[in-house]
Amino acid sequence: MITKTVPLKRLTSIRQTGEVEVVFIESVEELEGVDFVIGNGSNLLVKNRKKLYKLSDNFSFIEKESGLIRVGAATSIRNLIKFCIDNGFGCVEFLGGVPASVGGAVYMNAGAFGEDMSKIVEYVLFVEDGKLKRTDAKGFSYRDSGIKGIIIEAALKCRDYKIESLKKKLKDFVNRRVKNAHIKNTFGSVFKNPSNDKTAGWLLEGVGLKGYTYGSVRFSEKHANYIVSNGNASADDVLFLIEKAKDRVLKTFGIELEEEVVII
Repeated sequence: MITKTVPLKRLTSIRQTGEVEVVFIESVEELEGVDFVIGNGSNLLVKNRKKLYKLSDNFSFIEKESGLIRVGAATSIRNLIKFCIDNGFGCVEFLGGVPASVGGAVYMNAGAFGEDMSKIVEYVLFVEDGKLKRTDAKGFSYRDSGIKGIIIEAALKCRDYKIESLKKKLKDFVNRRVKNAHIKNTFGSVFKNPSNDKTAGWLLEGVGLKGYTYGSVRFSEKHANYIVSNGNASADDVLFLIEKAKDRVLKTFGIELEEEVVII
């Protein structure tokens, strides 16, 4: 294990202020007793923790194996997309522009544009209660893998594509994301869509929160379900917006919003 004090701006995509002690895990054996590790912080707000655990680059790798792609949990989605495009494999373009790690994307069953990780995961290796376990995607649901342990590796099913076609698909996805929302200084979606026909963004816009600013953060003027920071996000400011949104939506529509953002 290696321990360092790291600015939260480097650990969270919302660019949170402050700093925290980070323990970098270098082997599976070092996961004993660890209950939670962070990925690239694309869907993370640190509220109370003074110490965080993070997988080191020892868990960052991409390998082709028997028609699958084995990927370490610490691998960035950006690097995975580049590898896939360079090799003519299509599977993760829908996450173009998302600053997540593979482990985080699998754990949250990340998705966009009608796609999600459950559709491409063949199996996942994870550590739970000190034991190495393996599962497939049968237990995955909306923004949830159902995995309680710490993911260390995933195997993905990708299809052969022409490289130029993949580049075009990726560009289209990124352009759609930039047009409709944000890819910098944000979590992405703050709340899960409720199980009715109304999206969280529609509900938040309906209670007048689109573009609403509080301190260092605001609900996006492009997409009401995105909180965007000025590059120095206060956790208290973010929590204020989250609670205001939940309160207004409950009072107006009778719907309880559930955070997609992980708050620790």
